[in-house]
Amino acid sequence: MKRLFGKKPKKSSKPSPKHIFPGIPANNPARPLGFQAELGIGPDDERSNGGSRIASQDNSGEDKGLPALEASTSGIAVGSTEHGSDPTGENPTDTIEGGSGGGQARVSEVPEREYENTALTTTTTLSVPKEPPGESGPLGPLKGVLRTIAAVYADHQETVAIGNKVEVLLSRIVTLEEHFYSRPDDVEEQRRRDKLIREFGRIEGQLRSLSDKLEPGQLAEHAQCSQEVYWLLEDLRETIFDYQVVQQNEIYDRRRKLVKPVEAAVLNTFPSAKGAEYRHGDRKRCLKGTRGAVLNEIELWARDFHKPSVYWLNGLAGTGKSAIAQTVAERIFADGQLGASFFCSRDFEDRRNLKIIFLTVAVQLARNYAEFRSIFVPLVQSDPEIAHESLYNQMDKLIVRPLKESDISTVIVIDALDECKDEEPASAILSVLGQIVSQIPKVKFFVTGRPEPRIREGFRLPLLAEATDVFVLHNVEPSLVSNDIRLFFKQSFLGLARRQQELDDWPTREQLDLLCERAAGLFVYAAATIQFIDHRNNDPKGQLDRLLRSPESSAREGKTRLKANATLDSLYISILQEAFSDDDPEDYHKTRSVLAAVILAANPLSPSAIATLLGFGVKDVFLRLSPIHSLLIFQEGVDSPARPFHKSFPDFIVDPTRCTNERFHVSPPSHHRELLAGCLELMNQTLEKNMCNLPDAVANREVGDPRERTERYLNPALRYACKSWHKHLVDGHAVRTPAITSALRRFLEKKFLFWLEVLSILGVAREAVDALDVTAKWLEASPTLDLVNDCFRFAMGFFEVISTSSTHIYHSALPLCPRQSIVRSMYEPHARPLARIVRGLPNSWESSTTVAGFPHPIRATVWSPCSRFIAISLGKVIEVLDAVTLKRVTTFYPPAFQTLWLVFSPNTRLLTWYGGPPMEVISWDLQTGGLVSSIALELPRGFIDCASVTYSTCGTMIAGLFYGGSTFTIFICNVLFGTHIYSHSAEGQTLPEIWTHGECLRFATIDSGSIVAWEVRFASVHTPTRVESPPIPGDFHSSQVFQFHHTSSRLTFTTEDSIAVWDVQDSKFLLESTDFNRYMVRSMSFSSDGRLLVYGTTDPHRTTSLGIHLWKESPTGYTLHQTLTSSTGVFNKVLLSPNGESIIALDGSTILLWRIADSITSLSDVSTPTVQRNQGRFILGLSPDEALAAVARVGDKTVTVLDLKSGIPRLTIDTGTRVYAVGVAGSVIVVVGEGKIVTWNFPAGNGVLNPRGDVGDSVLTTTLNFPIVSGITPVSVSPDLRRIAIAVYKRGDDYGDYYSFRLYDVPTGQRLASDRVDLQTNIFFSPDGREVWSVSGGMNLNGWKIIEDSESDTIRVERLESSIGPPSWFPWRPSRGYKVIDGGWVLSPSGKQRLWLPPSWRPSWWDMTWSGRFLVLLDRKLPEPVILELEE
Repeated sequence: MKRLFGKKPKKSSKPSPKHIFPGIPANNPARPLGFQAELGIGPDDERSNGGSRIASQDNSGEDKGLPALEASTSGIAVGSTEHGSDPTGENPTDTIEGGSGGGQARVSEVPEREYENTALTTTTTLSVPKEPPGESGPLGPLKGVLRTIAAVYADHQETVAIGNKVEVLLSRIVTLEEHFYSRPDDVEEQRRRDKLIREFGRIEGQLRSLSDKLEPGQLAEHAQCSQEVYWLLEDLRETIFDYQVVQQNEIYDRRRKLVKPVEAAVLNTFPSAKGAEYRHGDRKRCLKGTRGAVLNEIELWARDFHKPSVYWLNGLAGTGKSAIAQTVAERIFADGQLGASFFCSRDFEDRRNLKIIFLTVAVQLARNYAEFRSIFVPLVQSDPEIAHESLYNQMDKLIVRPLKESDISTVIVIDALDECKDEEPASAILSVLGQIVSQIPKVKFFVTGRPEPRIREGFRLPLLAEATDVFVLHNVEPSLVSNDIRLFFKQSFLGLARRQQELDDWPTREQLDLLCERAAGLFVYAAATIQFIDHRNNDPKGQLDRLLRSPESSAREGKTRLKANATLDSLYISILQEAFSDDDPEDYHKTRSVLAAVILAANPLSPSAIATLLGFGVKDVFLRLSPIHSLLIFQEGVDSPARPFHKSFPDFIVDPTRCTNERFHVSPPSHHRELLAGCLELMNQTLEKNMCNLPDAVANREVGDPRERTERYLNPALRYACKSWHKHLVDGHAVRTPAITSALRRFLEKKFLFWLEVLSILGVAREAVDALDVTAKWLEASPTLDLVNDCFRFAMGFFEVISTSSTHIYHSALPLCPRQSIVRSMYEPHARPLARIVRGLPNSWESSTTVAGFPHPIRATVWSPCSRFIAISLGKVIEVLDAVTLKRVTTFYPPAFQTLWLVFSPNTRLLTWYGGPPMEVISWDLQTGGLVSSIALELPRGFIDCASVTYSTCGTMIAGLFYGGSTFTIFICNVLFGTHIYSHSAEGQTLPEIWTHGECLRFATIDSGSIVAWEVRFASVHTPTRVESPPIPGDFHSSQVFQFHHTSSRLTFTTEDSIAVWDVQDSKFLLESTDFNRYMVRSMSFSSDGRLLVYGTTDPHRTTSLGIHLWKESPTGYTLHQTLTSSTGVFNKVLLSPNGESIIALDGSTILLWRIADSITSLSDVSTPTVQRNQGRFILGLSPDEALAAVARVGDKTVTVLDLKSGIPRLTIDTGTRVYAVGVAGSVIVVVGEGKIVTWNFPAGNGVLNPRGDVGDSVLTTTLNFPIVSGITPVSVSPDLRRIAIAVYKRGDDYGDYYSFRLYDVPTGQRLASDRVDLQTNIFFSPDGREVWSVSGGMNLNGWKIIEDSESDTIRVERLESSIGPPSWFPWRPSRGYKVIDGGWVLSPSGKQRLWLPPSWRPSWWDMTWSGRFLVLLDRKLPEPVILELEE
């Protein structure tokens, strides 16, 4: 077996296995050409002869005995392996159907015992002793005759496969004998054992009789005997296999029973693909007697752990890879070695999803091995989000670590890897496999897949190449393939003859020859032919005659793929013409519609589902599918999914150059529109609220397996429509028609929230965002666009809660929806709030479509070139976010805290980080999560700041520009090989930008009034050369900040009060703006084509954001297109996406996202930013009876008194002083202002708003003898309004800065007590007014007890012990058993999710105030305080 790049596997310290038959090769000579020839890599040093081809036999068409004496590497898939029930009925492609095969043995009931560690498995190396023990035992005679036969065939090259077969069988028998009596005695087991020994005796007798006739060197004279030996060995293999399957099924069932309920709950709810295991579905195995050589080769590989850990079965479409994979999985299962299997399929969403493969494998391993399960289950329980991590982290944490700790030896099978959706140049699964395979040497991976570029490139990766054996099916000698196809045809026709009369001596030899010739080595052709002929409603002879009379398409010899297409096209058109020959022309459309539903469906649909979507009768659909059953995987039943038998059929029927008959040609656009209309109509008719019957206030994960619930309450057609309607909108390029537009509007107006429910429970809430996005783009200027945009804002704004809990669509999302939202106006009667929003509900949507907060400040950020991802640095954590939802896609962990730069490779495959110390360049694979390289950089002293980083066009090299003073340094590294290959330092004022120009790196400096562009080739070590020197305007030489946008040749100049954009090529200004005297430019960014420019502005003190300004290029230059604002604070960075459709802005630890594409955001009128004063945090005073609340911003002069029952302001007071504390009780309000305390009485009201300021004069004003400084002087008013507590900041004595705690009497202004404390930020009275506590940002507490002496009419304070922590009444501590947890959930005392807080409503803990049944949010970024009443 050739290895990639011809590299030898690493030698093991274990001794090599010794073979017992002298002269029989240790490796099967029936193997393909080396992989070098397949990939064009070059010769193999170890086997320069290129490997031996499979020996060819005479292929004259006569049945001369053995099918190539078992040297064939081909075979036919037959039979169904029903080891377990499967409601989905799925089946992978590349399988061949025929008669029945092994692996169908059923499990008998036996007394329940623990067989957790009992398995009929082989040793890790294949070694059969020369003198086997126990020759006198029940299996001794059989082993003896097998050794005799092996010796006869040992030196005969063309029959070496028989020797290899005997070698494998002897290994199985020896293992079987070792375990024969290790099982407990019971009646059923003894019966099976006796039956097995009798069958062994029969085979042994016949083999002994034949062995007496055979002599070495005279085998050619005994061809008939060799044939009989071959088939007896096949019988022996099947007999052993059937027995082992029964044993393993018993073990399998008992292992399932040993899974504890808690473990089962974790495994059942963990994400995995349904039906991906080999035991499920109607997958076909190889026909008995075929594929022997390749199957033996794989068996030897699986048993010998000295061989490479990975085996790639490589073959073109139709060569039967999946049939071999099914057979391999069955045999390895019978040996007790199979740990997991995953059969990929493009027909099923979960089975074509790369991110589900490792998760499903991990779940299967956990079910099969108790040791693995004991590690896996606690891991998942402790980290529920682990399923959403990168592929590398999934593999490492969920599979590699448990396998290493449990020391399990096993085999994992992955079939049809090419059918997974993968946008990487090299398969992401294979990339991860290459990185981890050496860590688990006791685990083997068997992988099949077409030799598509990404699969080939994956196996070429150096780490995987040296650990992989490869078998190329389509390079097998054609005559050998034809032998197996002939065998398949003969066996299938014999089966037909046994079931029907008058089929003796049929087909003729000429017909059989013609069938084999037309098959042209494609097993899919042979299988489809038999399925076409073998149908209960047709005459087999007539079917065959009609098929052979059809013309055969020509094809050029030597063009493998072209010839294969022509062969299949001829078969497909013949079957279609025969199936629908009697169709009325008026029914042609129905026929095409039904075919299109099978071909174009995003997931397989049953006849009943197709009928529901298309409005046809179920019987009508069924009758149209039945005649083409040979082209479909289609069970007898209207509820079984129908899908193409092989993916070559869809490729044929949608291609007008191949399917030239218009009756059958499926035009995707028109039929996608038809399916779209059917989906919308079905949803409009059937969707209702809470169709899945969920209780109130539950998370989706709390109701068991959500998929089971949807299957119980929602029919398959409706599930399909909800998940996939928008895919037909996209794929169909649908033209807007009144019917579809009307159906879409009706759907959004009446069924929108019910649709979100279904998607939430199905776990695909992201589909709602995608669907509304593409719908908006499709509608363009339609009147329905405003409705779609509002629905989009709802889905985006509440995505987090929608994806978590379908019931909280009505408990949280709808009640929190802005008052002016279209969605709210349509669906408000459906709202079921579990908490009352007293105050703070916004009137309209925020200008930003998405807001996300993080636990640490964002230190760096970058868009991916494709605009699909955003990478942010949070110190020693880098998060990659989805650019639509801002949800985490993957996480990386750099070794140092400081991040200077992040950059994506041009194809978004890699993410590179630069930071330190020590300074390093580290690159990760974005999809797999694996480390690609780490490069240490040694820069001259003073070179720390990295101004710009860029990738080479090919994505293999990265360059960076560093500067220090008037000197700059350019470096170039190869990120794939992890090498620093070039550095260059020079003097000059550089622009903070480097870029790629063809195969070269360019950067710019400013010299004598010109921009000087320099160039150096990525692959060279030469000094940069000067290439361009365009002039710059002289007025801007002293500008503080230059920025050069190379793709559009734009140069920007910014100062604190001006901005200009200079066209370098045309030497003219495109933008000159100097009206910045009231605000400052903070950040600037271009779209990739330079058409759009965006920058943010702040007030002169950089404390308040004034807006984000979007400029659009016009013939006269840039013109202001839109100004975006947000209630969030200061934007320290603004970035425009490369495609110009989105803007992100950073504010400390918060990221805001705007969608500026016309399809989503209705652009506002051009506006000029206005100066806003600094917004202080809110302060609050609640009355003791919780009836009123006094609210103000720190430093403002206005106080509002709210009625907490209605949420309506009772009155608004202009205090005439800056407010720093406020209290209210009864009809009295106390305000602590600038050096004074002011008290008012206000009339009792009934909740009606009084005119502003209509409260009369203040009752009392008390002057304080010290100033109160905003943000420095904490102050609080007692509940009875009699006292105020203040912590006065005192600067510098011998002990440093400190605070002086003081207690004042409100009526007199008299200081009642004082004390010295550390630096404090807040101060509070207890509800009864008898205690005062102050707290610093670090939660350092100081407490005082107020003691009143009534006799002496004096007051004193005593220090309280602070080590006990904050008291229970502390305003930052939740009250009445409520609490807020991560994710913004407010939990009730019973732990129920009461309310979900959106990200903008999640302030720091010191900006939350709990009081009785109220929760108040006082974040300064909010337009007003949010007051929530948590009802009992």
